[in-house]
Parts: sequence; structure tokens; C-alpha cells
Amino acid sequence: MRDRIISAIIYTAFTLLTTALLYIQIIRFPYYHKLARNNVIRIIPIDGPRGNMFDTKGIALVSNRLSFDVAVVYQELQDTENLIKVLTETLGVASKDILKSIELARRKPYAPVTIIEDVDKEKALMLEEASLDIRGLVIETRSKRNYIYQDMASHVFGYLSEISEYELEKMRGYGYRMRDLIGKDGLEKIYDRYLAGVDGGLQIEVDSKGRLVKTLGLKEPSSGKDLYLTIDLSLQAVSDKLLGERKGAVIVMNPQNGAVLALASHPAFDPNIFVKPDTSRERMMLVSDRKGRPLFNRAISGMYPPGSVFKITVASAALSTKRVTPNTRFNCTGSYNLGGVKFDCWKDTGHGSQNITEGLMNSCNVFFYNTGKATGVDNIETYTRVFGFGAHTGVDLPDEAKGVVPGKLWKRLHKHDNWYEGDTLNYSIGQGYLLVTPIQIVEMTSVIANGGNIVTPHLVKKIGTDDMEVPEPSNIGLRNEAIQTVREGLYKVVNSDEGTGKHVRVEGLSIAGKTGTAQNPQGRTHAWFTGFAPFNVPKISLVVFLEHGGKGGLEPAEIAKGIFQEAKNRGYL
Repeated sequence: MRDRIISAIIYTAFTLLTTALLYIQIIRFPYYHKLARNNVIRIIPIDGPRGNMFDTKGIALVSNRLSFDVAVVYQELQDTENLIKVLTETLGVASKDILKSIELARRKPYAPVTIIEDVDKEKALMLEEASLDIRGLVIETRSKRNYIYQDMASHVFGYLSEISEYELEKMRGYGYRMRDLIGKDGLEKIYDRYLAGVDGGLQIEVDSKGRLVKTLGLKEPSSGKDLYLTIDLSLQAVSDKLLGERKGAVIVMNPQNGAVLALASHPAFDPNIFVKPDTSRERMMLVSDRKGRPLFNRAISGMYPPGSVFKITVASAALSTKRVTPNTRFNCTGSYNLGGVKFDCWKDTGHGSQNITEGLMNSCNVFFYNTGKATGVDNIETYTRVFGFGAHTGVDLPDEAKGVVPGKLWKRLHKHDNWYEGDTLNYSIGQGYLLVTPIQIVEMTSVIANGGNIVTPHLVKKIGTDDMEVPEPSNIGLRNEAIQTVREGLYKVVNSDEGTGKHVRVEGLSIAGKTGTAQNPQGRTHAWFTGFAPFNVPKISLVVFLEHGGKGGLEPAEIAKGIFQEAKNRGYL
């Protein structure tokens, strides 16, 4: 009895199932076929906007703008010929390029695939209207990176570019996908994980004309975190403007805490070029420009002989080791003789008897030849490293160079030769094998400005609502007498009528600094100026560097003057 009941239940269930299937597949076939044909489920991606960047006063420097993209859903395309005709007439795009893009969309037949990026708003609205009659045509909105001030501070911000296969392999675990744009340089690269938003998506059902029938699901996108920078827009703008078409770099920094107020490297570039889809030729020109190297950040990656600005380090080493005192004098006749070889001073007739403050004021080479010899190469090398040369400053930008700090062991390892006294003489005036970066020079200057502490240069003070942790300034162990004596010499450089930096003077402002002219085997001399103000309580330190710029007391000094004047006008000083 029990078996017959179970068999009856199974038979009844099977009969009902068969009947239902016949009803759906035969009787209701026209209805469901029409639904399948006329209604489609789509996945609409929604961008997670990238975080913005603001200057120290909250002024937007980098933001996002609305972009309109033309996409197709390959599975829905019915009249490709008409689609190509409409796009060609509306956008002026070659039909062969459109066809090629449509063929690529075949790989993802059920999702919108972008075939033309960043079209004009008015044309996007025209195409949106046309999409009512052209199945498979979709107009999407996306956020595009917008560098508001174009090439200003371009080496601070960096740029975005499509992720490479190698990068994707390394970063897939962080949620990156093919065709994602990631930071390739500057702050965009260093803080990419914070800036990048998380994309969302909308699952919808549409009818045969692409009109929304109902929403099936939504994943909300999330924006990336904003960066609040130490950069001051007014100081950055004047730094870029004064640097102009020259090759070189300018850095303005708070010597008390390392906050970078401005950083310019020229030639510069417009990062928007890497965002716009129709600028591939301009991108290629930037990347292939071997002469100007606009993508090269000279402020942190360029290594150059420092010339006479390095006398700040040599003077500090000599005084701290007591190899010379503030009263030590050497006589300059215009040259220094070593074993029959003449080492010249820049002034042919000589400077006469000089102490260390006068030697700095006049940038007397002969005084520093004698000072370097008295101090010794080992002490010079030690204090060069104490000032931070030969190491990264820690600035939050990619590809910072360490430079080269020579010495006896270094020469033996790298040049396979002994160290000679002539090497020490060249070392003493910032020549020879020594190579530094502009950011290391402004770090050195800040040590003298703030009374002996080395700071960590940095560009970001806050990520979202979280304050950045920056290493505290640390004392490098200079004798106080050494600091005060060097400061006195740097004050005379600018404020004495005989000083090499007199062109930097700004009325009503006490400035100290040092000029530098570095010999360069590739051509015209490099030119430097570094300094700080106000003298008693310094609030900014700066460095101006010009490749093949001639004399440090001329063009770099004039640029520095303009920056100091702007800082005074804006109430910084």
C-alpha cells in the first residue's frame, strides 16, 4: 500500500512538471520569446571618483570632470552600418576606426564597451537621443582627471596612465583591473592606493530601445581619499612663472618642519595630455624628448656639481672640527699653487686676506682651498653625509636620487685610483666627483636656517581626515659657534655691497644666502642660489638651480628675489 502511494505521488509530480514545461515552451512561447528579444539585462559600471588634491589653504589643484563616452553592447547590435554612419557624421571619426573598435567589443558581448572616449557634451546629447533608435548604442558618463593649472607643478602631481600587464600582476590583490588608470609619477604614484576610488555598478533591465524597465541591483561606488598638500598656490605659481622656459628647478620649503611650499622642475608638461584620448602624439613627443626631458624631475632626480653653495657644508665642517676658527685668515692672490698646478679663484686679482665670513661673502675659492686642506677629506666626507648628501631626503615623490659623496674609499672602489690633494681642493669648492640634487641643497640650507636640525621634506600634510606622520627634525651635532659664523657669512652674501648675492635683496626683508657657479664639462656652467628669510626667525628656505645658467649671482638670484618678494607680499615673511 505504501509503495503505491509513493508511486502515485511521483507520477502526479512528473505529470505536473511535464504539463508546465509544455505550457511554457509551446503555449506561452510567443510571449517569453518577445520578452527575451525586447528586454535585456545590462551591467552599467559606475566610476569611483579619484581623490582630489588641495593646496595648503584648501584651494583645489587637481580634481575630476565629467566625461561622456560612446559605448556599444555588442550582443544588442542590429544595424552596425547605421551606427557607424551616425557616429561618423556626428563625431567625424573614421568609419574604419569605429568598425575596429566594435570588433574589439565582441570580446565582452553583454556589457557596454567604450569605443570612443571623452566626446563633446552637445554631441553626447545628440547621440543619446539617437540611441533610442539604434539598439546597442550607449552613452556613459565617467569621471576624468583634471589638472586645473595644466603644467604648473606637473612634477609634484605626476600623471595617470593605463596599468601595464606587469603592474597588474603585482597589484591585482589591491583590486586593480585591466585598463584601470594608475599613478605613474609624482603624488599620483606615491599615494595611488589612497587616491583610487572603488568602482561600483548598476544592474538594470532595458527594453528594445534601451529604455530602463527596472533596476535589478546596485553596488555603490566609493570615492578615493583627498590629499591636502603643503604646496602654496601663490608661491608655486610664481616659482613656475619665474623659472619660465629655462631648464632647472626651484624648491621653496619651511626650514622648521620640511613642508614643501613650492616645487617646480622645467621643462614641465601638462598631465592632462595623459588623460585625453586624442593626445597620443603629444604623449609620444613628451616621452621621446631626450633633449628637454620634460618628464624628468630635476628637483629631486637631477644630480649636479653644487659649486660654491657647497661651501656652506665645508665651512660648517671646518668650524665644527676646529680646523679653522672665525678668526683664521688665508690670503687670496687669485690662485692657489699645488705642485706646480694652479687652482684659480674666480677673481683674477684675488680677494686679499679673508676670514671665513668674508670667504663666504666673496665666495673666495682660495680661502676654501686652504680651508679644505686644513679640514681634510675624511672630515669633509663625514660632514657631507651628516648634512644628508649621498642619501634620500625622504621626500614623498618617486625616483629621488642619492647623489654622489666621494672620499678615499669611494675613489678606490669606483675609480680604482688613490685620493690626491688636488681632489680635496676641488671637493672644497663643490667640484670634482661630488654630485647633489637641488632638494638636498635646500635641506642643507634649512639646517643652517633652523639652528642645526635636519628636516624631512614632504608634500602631503593630510590624507582624507588623517594627518600625516612626518619624522621630527633631528639635530646633526654642529657646534653652535659654527652655525652662527656660517649664518653671519650668508647674511653678508646678500646684504654686503661686495656680496655675490646682492641681487636677491628685497626691501624690508632680511635675507641670507649663497650663490654658486659650477663648472660643467658638457658646456656652460650650472648656476645656483640658496637662501632663507627672515634672517632671525626663518620661515622659508629655497634653492634655485639653472642648468647651464651661467653665474649664480645673476639669473638664479633674480628668481630667488621674485619668490622672496611674493612670500613677503602674501604675508609669509
